[in-house]
Amino acid sequence: MAPEVARIKASTTLPVIVGFGITTPEKAQAIAGVADGCVVGSAIVKMVEQKRSVADILAFVRGLADGAHRA
Repeated sequence: MAPEVARIKASTTLPVIVGFGITTPEKAQAIAGVADGCVVGSAIVKMVEQKRSVADILAFVRGLADGAHRA
């Protein structure tokens, strides 16, 4: 994904945000290392649909945020 993000960043001065396939802290870290930000939506919605606890969902989101901040 890094080459694609670099190609897009070379073509614009706008921030480049990636929002596909971010389901682990490691993936969030990898994306945040090359893009200007990352968006997580589907993975959170899936957890809600599975009726996961609020604590589980918040822990998941915290893990993703921690991963992105390690970039």
